[in-house]
Formats: sequence, C-alpha cells, structure tokens
Amino acid sequence: MDNQEAKQRILNKLRNIVFLLLGITVLFLSIESIAQAKGNLGGILGNVVWLLLSLIVLVQAVISIIRELKELPSKQRLYQLSDWAILISGIILGNAGYFAKQNSLLLIGVVLFIAGCIPIHDKPKKK
Repeated sequence: MDNQEAKQRILNKLRNIVFLLLGITVLFLSIESIAQAKGNLGGILGNVVWLLLSLIVLVQAVISIIRELKELPSKQRLYQLSDWAILISGIILGNAGYFAKQNSLLLIGVVLFIAGCIPIHDKPKKK
C-alpha cells in the first residue's frame, strides 16, 4: 500500500465516521421529536423528512464501509469489522445516554467512540 492509498483509506474512514455520527444522532433526534410532537402534523412531517435523510446518510455510510471491507484480507477485515462495531456501539450508547439523561451511559458511549476511532495500523509490506 503506497502513501496515496493510505491517505485515501484514512479519508474514507473519517468520512464514514462523520456520516455514522451524523446519521445516528439525527435519527435519535427525529424519533424523539416525533414522539414529542403530540398531534402537530407539521412537526411530525418535518421530523419524518429528517428521519429519511438520516437513513439515506446511514445507508451511504454502510455501503462505503462494505466496499472498504471487501478489499481487505480476511484477518484485517475482521479487525476492521470489530473496530466499526465498537465505534457504532459507542455512538448509539452515547445518544441513548444523552436522551435518557444518564451521564454514565454517555461517558461509556464517548469512551467506546474514541476507542473505535483509534486506527488499527496495517503491517507494511516487505519489499
């Protein structure tokens, strides 16, 4: 893997992290707002649009992650898959902790998110 490919993989991972963070957070916010709308049709419709937009962003991130994983060898794919699982669980726990007003859950989610963002370095190829 040359320097340009490594930079491209890092940029793709950062983009996917941002897409997942944005998509999951907007999904949580729109579901909460729909639940609190209580008969306000305009509020419900507006939040349904945000819900659909967040789903589009999430699907785009998942497709990009799957493409990225297909290019990797099986052992490295397993490491990256576990890395993504840690990152996504951190985002979900952080959002759940925020909405439940549970600081401990929020803290655990943030720690998992940061742990998922730490890259797993590839072994350099021997020449």
